[in-house]
Amino acid sequence: MFALEYNHKLLSATVTGVYNEIIIDARLENGEAVAAFCGAPEIAEMCTAGTPLWLKRTSRGKRLVKYNISFVQTPEGLVFANPRYLRQLFQEAFDNSVLTDLKEYTRCTPLEHADTTLGTDFELTAPDGQKCFVFALPVYHKKDSQIVFPFAVNFFEMKMIEKMRQRRQKGAKTYIFMIAPREDCVAAKFIWNADAAGAAVLFEEAKNGLNFLCYGCKTTKNRIEIDRRLEIIY
Repeated sequence: MFALEYNHKLLSATVTGVYNEIIIDARLENGEAVAAFCGAPEIAEMCTAGTPLWLKRTSRGKRLVKYNISFVQTPEGLVFANPRYLRQLFQEAFDNSVLTDLKEYTRCTPLEHADTTLGTDFELTAPDGQKCFVFALPVYHKKDSQIVFPFAVNFFEMKMIEKMRQRRQKGAKTYIFMIAPREDCVAAKFIWNADAAGAAVLFEEAKNGLNFLCYGCKTTKNRIEIDRRLEIIY
C-alpha cells in the first residue's frame, strides 16, 4: 500500500488561543509561546484551547511565523493539517494504483497554476486519448462519522468550477477529488446549510457532468496514506 513518508522533526505543542483564521497561538513543551501558521480556516476551527498539536519549524529565515501546523489531535483521532503535500499525496497514490475510480487512466501529469490551467491540478490521460482533469481538495469538516462539504466555496474555487465547465465542453471529464486526511470518517455527505450559495453551484455543476470523489486516509505522525474510498451521500 502506498504511503507518503513525512520524516520531519515535529514539536509537540498545545493550543493557547486562535489569533485569526490562519494563525494559532500555541505553547511548546518547553513552555515557549509561539505562533503557528494554519493551512486552512477549517483547521483553525479544530484548534480550541488545550488542543494538542505537532508543529514543524520552517527553514525560511525571513518568515515572521516560524512554525507550521502539521497535525491536530482531535478527540476522534489524528488529522494531517498540512495541505502543501496534497498534490504529492494524490500523485503517488495514482502512481501506485490506489485510486480505483481513476483506473482507466494510465498517465498523470501535474499542471502548474498558471492562467491557462487555473483550477486544475492534474491532467489524466487514458490509452485511447480520453482526457480527465482533476482538482485536488482537502476536506476537514466532520459531523458524526461523515466528512461534510462544501464548507465554503471561495473565489478561487468558483474560477476552478468555470474552468472545469470549459474543459467538459471540449470533451474532457472533470473531477473534484476530495482528500479527507483523517481516519475517523466512513462516508462523505453533501450539505446545504454551511454555504447554501456554493452548494447550489456545485449541485448544478454535478448535474452537468462535474464528478466528485472522496478518499480517506490512514494517518500517523510520520506516514499518511490514502487507504479507502468514501461513499458520497447527496
